[in-house]
Amino acid sequence: MSRPLPTFVSEAEFLALPESMDHIELIDGEVIVSPAPSYGHQEVLGRLVLALRLWARARPAGEEVVVGQSPLDVRFGEGRILQPDAFVLFGHLARDHEGPIDRVPALCVEVLSRDRVYDRVTKRAVYATAGVREYWTVHPAGLIERWTGPNLTDRDEVGDLLTTPLLPGFELSLPELFGP
Repeated sequence: MSRPLPTFVSEAEFLALPESMDHIELIDGEVIVSPAPSYGHQEVLGRLVLALRLWARARPAGEEVVVGQSPLDVRFGEGRILQPDAFVLFGHLARDHEGPIDRVPALCVEVLSRDRVYDRVTKRAVYATAGVREYWTVHPAGLIERWTGPNLTDRDEVGDLLTTPLLPGFELSLPELFGP
């Protein structure tokens, strides 16, 4: 028995959907709805976002950094609206900004949960095509893959202390991130 073909939607149709706290993304006409994350996922994400925000607040005067977290739509190209678990933008973003963010983040972060292929392959490819400079995949086993380079193909596996030239002075202790 054959399965029906998926129904594709335009970006305008996607943006006309009702506001939701669900994790809903659009990639080339396909709407992807993910199940709610686990408590562990949210705990790790909260700690990570806090560390990024503390780093951002400590930046020198005039050096604006925006740290965002899902659910928040970011446009990575026409028909490509995703919700990274966390992201970093350099420069100003108005608090009253409406609609998807139209600037590509320098850093995107995904805390892995159920669909690791989607996060590690599909989203990484979309981010790379859009010009994201660095991508972190945070594994529940207590490590982070740091993807950099052309097309985000260079991979470092970090298990103790995460630093990056992209965020000067940023340090993240993975034992603290994944600790109790």
